[in-house]
Amino acid sequence: MAWKNKLLTILSEAEQYALYGLPDFDDTQQLEYLALTESELALAVSRPGFHAQAYCILQIGYFKAKHAFFRFNWNDVEEDFAFVLNRYFNDESFKCRVITKHEHYTQCGHIAKMFGYRLWSSDFLAQLAQQAIQIVQRDVTPGFVATELIVWLNEHKIIRPGYTTLQNLISETLSTERRRIGDILAAVLDENDRAELKQLITRDETISELSVLRQDAKDFRWRQMTRERKKRVKLASLYSIAKGLLPKFGISHQNILYYASLANFYTVYDLRRLRPEQTNLYLLCYAWSRYRQLTDNLVDALSYHMKQLEGQSREAAKKAFYTDQLRKQKETPRIGRLLSLYVDDSVFDTTPFGEIRQRAYKIIPRDTLQNIAKRMIIKPASKLARHWMAVDEMAKRIRIHLRPLFIELDFESSKPDNPWLMALAWAKGIFAQKQRLSQRPITECPTATLPKRLRPYLLVYDANGNPTALHADRYEFWLYRQIRKRVKSGELYLDNSLQHRQFSSELVSIDEKAEVGVCQASCRLN
Repeated sequence: MAWKNKLLTILSEAEQYALYGLPDFDDTQQLEYLALTESELALAVSRPGFHAQAYCILQIGYFKAKHAFFRFNWNDVEEDFAFVLNRYFNDESFKCRVITKHEHYTQCGHIAKMFGYRLWSSDFLAQLAQQAIQIVQRDVTPGFVATELIVWLNEHKIIRPGYTTLQNLISETLSTERRRIGDILAAVLDENDRAELKQLITRDETISELSVLRQDAKDFRWRQMTRERKKRVKLASLYSIAKGLLPKFGISHQNILYYASLANFYTVYDLRRLRPEQTNLYLLCYAWSRYRQLTDNLVDALSYHMKQLEGQSREAAKKAFYTDQLRKQKETPRIGRLLSLYVDDSVFDTTPFGEIRQRAYKIIPRDTLQNIAKRMIIKPASKLARHWMAVDEMAKRIRIHLRPLFIELDFESSKPDNPWLMALAWAKGIFAQKQRLSQRPITECPTATLPKRLRPYLLVYDANGNPTALHADRYEFWLYRQIRKRVKSGELYLDNSLQHRQFSSELVSIDEKAEVGVCQASCRLN
C-alpha cells in the first residue's frame, strides 16, 4: 500500500506502513494475536451475525498487535480469516458481506474500552499540539516529532489519529516554531550582525567565505592545522554573536546542530534565495557548530601530535640506551686487555710508563681511549634522562607547531584552582610577552605541576645544587602532555567545543526553561 500525500512527509513509507498498514501475521503471530481470551471471545460472539463476529475477532487481534483499528476487506485478510474460520467456526463457508460503518465503529468503541484505551477525537488535539510544541524544541526533525507524539499517545492509551492529522499538526507546529524563532531573530539581530552573516554567502571573484569554511582538513599535518586556525579566527566574531543569541531561542543542542547541517546542505545559491530569517538562523547555527568543530580539530591535532612526540621520545631514549649498551659490549674486551697490563707479571715495575702507554695504545687508540675515559668518568644516563634529552631535540618543533595551537585554545576546569589550568594560563601570559619560561622566577610556576621525581630534569641547578630556573623546553613539553591527558579524562574541558565540553553544559537551567515558556506564551497570543 502506498501512502502518498502532498503535505510534509513526516514518516517514510515503510514507517507509515508499520503504523497504519494491516498486520502481516505469520503462523506464530496468528496464534499469539488471534487466539482470544474468554473475555475477548465473549465480545466477538456478542456481535450480531457470523460476519460481524469474524470481523470482530480479526479486529481484536490486529488491535493487540498495533493498538490501532483498520478498515479491511475479506480479500485483504485471506490467511488470517482462514485461521479464524478453522479455529472458531469449523471452516464454515459463507458469502462475503461488507461490515457496515456503524458496526465497525461500534466494535472499535467496545474493543478500545476493553483494553483501557480511548478513541481519538478532536478533543485531544489541543493536548497533542502542546506536546508537539515541547518536542520541536528538543528535536525539530519531523520524524522525531511524529515518533514522540505516538509514544505520548500510547502512554496515555489514546488511539492515534490518522496520518494526515499528524501531518497537519506537525506541519503547523514546525511553521509556528519557525515564526517564533524568526520573530526573535528580527528583534535581536542588528544591521552589523546581518551584514556579517550575509558576507558568508557573498561570492567574490573566486569563492564564498562559507565554501571555504566548509572545507574539512584532510589530516593533522601542521599546514592543515594552520588553515583550521585561520578558519576559527574568521568565525570568531560570528560565533560570539551566535553564542549570545542562540540561548534566547530556547532550542536544544540537537536542533542547533540540525539547523547547522542545513547550512551545510544547501548551496550558497539556495541560502541566498531562502527567507532572510531562515538563512540567518541556519548560518548562525552553522557558525556556532563549525567554530566548535574547529576547536575539536585543534584539540584532536594536539592529542595526535603529542602522542606522536611522546612515542618518538621514548623510542629515541630506548635507541640511545641500547646503542650505549652495544658500544660498551664492544669496548669491554679491549678495556679488559688494557687493565691486564697492570697485573701482567711479564711487565716489570722498572718498565718505563711510556712503553706501557704505547702498548696500551696498540690495544685502544689514544683518541678512542680518551673518549672512553670521559664516558666512564661521567655517571651513565638513565633511560628517563635519555627521554628528556630526546625531548630537547624536539624543542623547536614544539615551539613552532604545538605552542600556537595551545595558545589559541581556552581550557577550563570545574575547579578554578586546578594547577594545570593555572600553569597553562601562566605560560600563555609569558608567551604573549615574547618571553621564555626560563626567564621567569621558579616561584611563579605552580608547584603542583613539578613532581619531585622529575625536578632534576625539569629544573636547572647551580653548582651548589640549588634550582635556579625552569628547563623551559622540557617543562613546555611536560605541560602539554599533562593537558592532553587531563582533557582526555575530563578533568579539563573546553566550553567552545562539541566533543570536549563539560557534560553539565547540555543541561537547561530553570531560568532558561522559564524564558522559553514566556516566549511560547507570547507566540501563542500573537
